Amino acid sequence: MAFLSKDLLSLNSTMRKVVLVVFLTVLISLIFLWRQMAQQSLGQNAAYKAPMNIYTKAEKLMVRGKFEQALKRYNEAAEMLRKIPEIDLSDDFYYAIVNNAIGTVHLRIGVYGEGDDEIKSRADLGRNRDELLRSLGYFRLSVDAYQKWLAAHRPGAESIAALQKSRIGVKEDKIELEPFERYERALSVSLTNCAMVHRYMGEYKVAQEYYTQALALWPENRTASANLESMQEVLAEATGKKVDEKAEPVQKSLDN
Repeated sequence: MAFLSKDLLSLNSTMRKVVLVVFLTVLISLIFLWRQMAQQSLGQNAAYKAPMNIYTKAEKLMVRGKFEQALKRYNEAAEMLRKIPEIDLSDDFYYAIVNNAIGTVHLRIGVYGEGDDEIKSRADLGRNRDELLRSLGYFRLSVDAYQKWLAAHRPGAESIAALQKSRIGVKEDKIELEPFERYERALSVSLTNCAMVHRYMGEYKVAQEYYTQALALWPENRTASANLESMQEVLAEATGKKVDEKAEPVQKSLDN
């Protein structure tokens, strides 16, 4: 962000609101996805109950702004999941969502720092590169897990088309998501988080590609659309033009 001129360094009220609500919106998306998934499948394996209770406590700590305590709880939940026998964690929804939550805490530290000092300029954001890279590692664990599950369980194009046809005229709040749709939304959230990491590392083309992939999976992902728009606005303000519309692919096709 060093290219920003001095008159752009002071955060305006709109920008401040954007950076302050980002993590809450991501967290709300995670909570929504986790609770939907939990209602259907936690009862199938009682071993999930204890670690996911810890995860729920960590959620509450996050909402209250107790990030260090939340991170400790998230890590505790992850360790408990790793100890469950005969569970393939490489495509496990709960392990993926916990890793995504751990990454979110590290992302916050990477963007805002560890102290409580008020962020006063855009140039102050995203300075802790080590924490940003650490968060990216956790997000990639989530992305890989969701992609692996979808590669094995996503229905074919004809089945998806039939499903969409059956929902014509049905109110959105009356539609019950299929498991593959929940995985797609969870994947969209993790891709959005990957985009945010690359954005704050100054890798705007890569960030744009992740945002685009996130929206392709879940067009209603408001966090992705809002952050993509705000990133382009900041770049336009600073350079007089938006980030290139065509970005280089950053990962294998989501259909693989």
